[in-house]
Amino acid sequence: MGGVDIGAEKPDKKKTGLKRPKRRIRIRNDLTPMVDIAFLLLIFYMVTTVFSSPLSMEISLPPKQKEGDPPPVEVAESKLLQMLVDKDDSLYYQIGADMKQPEKVSFQELSEIINEKNRNVSKLVMVLKMDQASSYGMMVDIIDRIQAAERAINVELAAARLVDASITQEDYSVMFSMPDMSAWDEYVLGIVKEGGTVEQ
Repeated sequence: MGGVDIGAEKPDKKKTGLKRPKRRIRIRNDLTPMVDIAFLLLIFYMVTTVFSSPLSMEISLPPKQKEGDPPPVEVAESKLLQMLVDKDDSLYYQIGADMKQPEKVSFQELSEIINEKNRNVSKLVMVLKMDQASSYGMMVDIIDRIQAAERAINVELAAARLVDASITQEDYSVMFSMPDMSAWDEYVLGIVKEGGTVEQ
């Protein structure tokens, strides 16, 4: 607390008449309470602060292939769903031998395709190919949609097992791959955007 230090009155040798000498007042500031408050506030903010956890995605990566392992199983075209994203974040999909070229779709339409194909095609393999200039958010949205389809199917399986104990089907697991977009993919998408056909 601030204190007032009043100096003792010193006799003035030159004092004349009835004139009284002026007292000199010295002010002394005690900073101890301010330091206490600063530390209390610091401790309060340290205790009450909520640290945000880093945002991350859980992606299960396949184990590395070792020497002597059998070669990977080939996937039929009818069971391969390709999703392509160009530099403008436009979405395309292609599945089966009937589709000669990828077809442009909206994000909602792609979500419906992912859900429908996962339910109707057994052992479906999904491949997501992204252009290097495409946005990271688009990739996250598509992966979220794939995982949502997996969760929905597993919820239905769990409900079916409760009703019928004879169902022994295991939980559905998405088969998903994410290779880089090839020069051929970029060429095909460029042709599709112009509405032409691929020239041989």
